[in-house]
Order: sequence, then structure tokens, then C-alpha cells
Amino acid sequence: MALCESDPEVTDVLRLQYPNTQLVRDVRTFSPPRVDLVAGGWPCQDISVAGQQAGLSGLKSRLLIDMLRVAQKAKASTVVAENVPNLLRMNAGLEFTGSLQAFHDYGYRFVAWRVMNARSFGLPQHRNRILLVASTEKERIYPLFRSLPRLSNEQTSPAKRGLAAGFYWTAGIHSLNYSRGYVPTIKVGSSLNIASPPAVHIGATVRQLTPVEALRLQGFEIEIGGFSSAKAALRAAGNAVPRPMGRWLMDGILGEDQAFHEFSTQESLFHEWSFSSGIGESSRHPKMGISIDGAISPVKIRASGDQSTNLIDYLDSGDHPSLSRRAATGLLERLARSGQPCPEDLRDVLEGISSRDQESA
Repeated sequence: MALCESDPEVTDVLRLQYPNTQLVRDVRTFSPPRVDLVAGGWPCQDISVAGQQAGLSGLKSRLLIDMLRVAQKAKASTVVAENVPNLLRMNAGLEFTGSLQAFHDYGYRFVAWRVMNARSFGLPQHRNRILLVASTEKERIYPLFRSLPRLSNEQTSPAKRGLAAGFYWTAGIHSLNYSRGYVPTIKVGSSLNIASPPAVHIGATVRQLTPVEALRLQGFEIEIGGFSSAKAALRAAGNAVPRPMGRWLMDGILGEDQAFHEFSTQESLFHEWSFSSGIGESSRHPKMGISIDGAISPVKIRASGDQSTNLIDYLDSGDHPSLSRRAATGLLERLARSGQPCPEDLRDVLEGISSRDQESA
């Protein structure tokens, strides 16, 4: 086994976690050992709504080709990849079409994809990601469409939903993404390389999510001491694939979880899908689908309504610094300028922070 990671902070943590595993820094020059499966994600900064949206022409997103080169050289039968759902609709769907073509060009005849949310795996974080499985073996792509884990009553409790909420305290003209019972997507940081984790609202307290909480909301129990700084830990959390999501997928592909499959390989289950030449809704790719030698078919399966809402279980109960007066005041001013709604209980706490700190100054 080998691991490839360019972030030196994350490399240090991986070295502690996997002391006997080969670690390399640059996928572009990596000469891999022979393996059966390659898993990874190419950077989303050129693809995400918040990024430059340069698509595969972007410098970072071209690393998909480097990953496929490594997979081909390793003679891997299967590639597992992850990215942001915006890939499906960029440039009227042409960016995703290009991605599929790249998988096929490197010898992977069968490609399946599915947009999934971390909340479906028991993590109270709204994090939609597209998972792709490309293989030379048709049977290996179908575990992606099996049923999702069944969540416990504690994970979806209506009572727990109201105990904590998450939102973006750096929100500008867009919505706060105020979410009761879960947090919005944990991001890498701002374009200025400033860590900006979501804030949490618990009763009369409003504060930033801590690095340990951010990692926990991705399914990791890594001690913060493994990172040299809080910023590095938050960046790692923003870059990570939710652990239970990744484990669920790998268990299916590697045959360790063959139960509860709801998807059949019969071609009759696929519906025709075609793309118009114009730009519009019809030219966007479906959220679940299969491409066999370039012929694309959407997939429909019974959806699970289970979504985690127990954010309170992931938050530390100890004292943490609240948002500063400057942050609270700035957010209130941005909300006033934008006209975006703000829950009254959150507004009351923000106004209290602003006025209280001003009086004591």
C-alpha cells in the first residue's frame, strides 16, 4: 500500500497513523507499486461553486489525469474517486462528460457515480459529494447503489435537533446556511488561506467550531496534537472524505458488506438519458448514473429519508471563546446590507455579544 499527499501537515499525521506505509508527496512523479484499487480525489478548487470553476482546464483539476496515470501504471482494476457535485453541471455538463471520457480513455469501461450526503451516514454535517467508481469489471461498480446505513433514533431525534445549530459566521450576500441539528459543509478555508470553520449556536452561546469537533464531524477521532496548528487541522477536516462514507463504499467494493443490495445489474432497470446540445436543465447529468463505454444511463433507487440531526452529540461541553464583538457586529452588518433572513434567537445572541463587549471595552 502507498499513500500520496501533498500537504506536509497531513503527511506528518499520516506518518503517525500508518508508520509502515510508503508516503509520497507528488502524484505527478509517483511510480506506484502494483495494486488492485486506487482511491483518491482530485482538487475541487477549479470545480466548486466557491472556486474558479475552470474545470478540467484548471491546473489543479488536471490532477485527475495524473491519478488515472498512476492507476493505469499500477494495473489497478478499479478506481474510486470523490469530488463536489458541481462537477455534474459545470459548463452544461461538459466537464463531467470530459471526466467520464478520461476514465474510459485510461481503460475503465464501466463508471458509476452517485451524489451522497454525510448526514446519511450519521454525521450531522450537510456535505454533498459525488462518489465515482470506475472499473474494468462491471460487477465492481454496482455496490455504489446499495442501500444506505440505517440510522438510530438518537441520530435523528427531533428533540436533539433543536439543541444546537450550525451556520456560516463569515456569510456575505449569501444565506447563513443556518441549520438546526447539523452544520453546513466544513470547508478548507477562504481564498486568503484563512481557516473559517462554521459557527455553532447552542442556547445563549455562539462560537466557532473547534478543530477537534470539525474532525469529529468528518468521522475522525484524531487528537489535535497530531497537527502543528489548529489551522492545519481545520484544513485537513475540510479536505477529507467523511470516514463512514468512505468505509461504506469500500466495504461494498471489497466484498465485506454484500447485504442489503437493492440494485440489479439488469439493463432493463436503466432509463434512457440523452443530452441536448443547448445549455439548460436537460444538459445536466443525473445525480446517479452509469457510463458504459461512453453510453450514459441514469439510475433510480429507493431513497432513504434518514438524515443525522444530533449535532449536540458532536460538540464539546466545555467553555470555548464566543465569537468576538468584531465578528458578531460584522455579521449583523452584512446581514443588514444583504437583506438575508436571520433566526431571531441567533440575532438576539449576536446583538448581545456586540453590545456586551462594547460596554466592557
